[in-house]
Amino acid sequence: MIKFFNKACQVLAAVAGLATLVFFFFSFVKFNMADGQVVPASAFQIGFGTEVHDGLEIAKSSKILFNILMTAFALVTAVITFFSKSRTLKYVSTAASAIVAIFMLVVALSNPAGFIDVRPFSVKFVEYTSFVLLTSITMFVSTAAGVGHFLLSDYIDVLQSKGAKKPLLKRIWQFFKDYKSETKKIVWPGFKEVLKNTGIVLVMFVAIGIVIWLVDFGLSSLLKLIW
Repeated sequence: MIKFFNKACQVLAAVAGLATLVFFFFSFVKFNMADGQVVPASAFQIGFGTEVHDGLEIAKSSKILFNILMTAFALVTAVITFFSKSRTLKYVSTAASAIVAIFMLVVALSNPAGFIDVRPFSVKFVEYTSFVLLTSITMFVSTAAGVGHFLLSDYIDVLQSKGAKKPLLKRIWQFFKDYKSETKKIVWPGFKEVLKNTGIVLVMFVAIGIVIWLVDFGLSSLLKLIW
């Protein structure tokens, strides 16, 4: 049953990433023109700066293009995990999905003018469609599924190791526990020692500065004599 849920999370992460990439082809924004027309534009048109209306090309949006490329990257790495047991790829795929999800949420909650250049058009205002928020939601689903797949994979490995390997959360807890115990071993210098060391550093700083100045002054004087 655990292996089934693990595989389901893996499939869901890839499907949600693919759905997000497909959503980028749908109407992303609507340009309400001065002549009363409503011109739709997809995320791909905005990201790559293609023609959207009567021969006019919208300026390329590097921020939207970044989201498109990161989504494609997350999808590719998620698919590769089906054929590879690399934990690094699982980390990378999930992290890429999380970045897109958060970024798209910021886009959805922000003024469209911050991400879309409308200067080539006679536009009254720009409004987002529901696909903007939908892309963020699907990427959050992909991220959650990716995290679930990673945790379940780790749990399966723990079960197969028959106690030789600790679960991920316990390993993380043990790391911070060891870190705390190591910090207690640190011996902090007293005030007099800090003052003494600071004085030595300042003296050396001034001495090195004087040496560099003398060398520079001597070389510049020598060059003046030669030339």
